[in-house]
Amino acid sequence: MKTILKLLTVGIFGALCYGCIEIIRRGYSHISMGLLGAVSMIVIHELNGERRASRLNFFGTLFISMLFITSGELLAGEILNRRLGMKIWNYHGMPFNFDGQICLRYSIAWFVLSFFGIASDEFIRRFIFYEHSQKRHHSHSITTIK
Repeated sequence: MKTILKLLTVGIFGALCYGCIEIIRRGYSHISMGLLGAVSMIVIHELNGERRASRLNFFGTLFISMLFITSGELLAGEILNRRLGMKIWNYHGMPFNFDGQICLRYSIAWFVLSFFGIASDEFIRRFIFYEHSQKRHHSHSITTIK
């Protein structure tokens, strides 16, 4: 139950943050972007868990997160913008774009914003769910000689 609550918490946080970033940047957002933000933050949470367990390094966490968010944006764009004609966003005028749905500039932005996603996940883990780092701490025992 705690796992579901944690995923729900980070998902809601991601949805709100993604929506707020879009509103600040463009003046509006779309509900589908909140959904993508929720799923992206859940993925960041899981990747951060792997990083905390020393199975993934920090750069790898950021890179995989960027790839996931960019892929999610491409998938959402191809379905919502191209297939359904919703015209939520259009990157055709941006350099290094693919089909007007993703572009290098925003992929780099997702890389940088993933850092804040990890920091937010750390905050949620430590101060809401009282988790400590999973990394092993070496304890030194003191021996006394009699």
